Amino acid sequence: MDPEQQIAKALEDAQGILARYVEPGPRNCEQTINQLLDVLDDEAVLQALKDAKMEKPTAEQLAELKRLSAIARVPDESEIVTSKEEAETRIRDLKDKARME
Repeated sequence: MDPEQQIAKALEDAQGILARYVEPGPRNCEQTINQLLDVLDDEAVLQALKDAKMEKPTAEQLAELKRLSAIARVPDESEIVTSKEEAETRIRDLKDKARME
């Protein structure tokens, strides 16, 4: 499941818990809070939030990776880069390698 799907599922689950809580009838605040914590304080959900916040590489960075990969005669890495930070690191490494060629 990708990060956005993981987050959406957690939100849907939390909404369901809250919907049951506001229905007419007896309520158990402690149980509701514990159920919400089970859903929202889950390590997979927290990681999905972190992953979703990660800035994607820019089009310029991806183009630079393709260009430098050709110059350095290495496989194009632009398809596997997932963040701006990773793109910058790979660009720096490829520039060093391209200078050696």
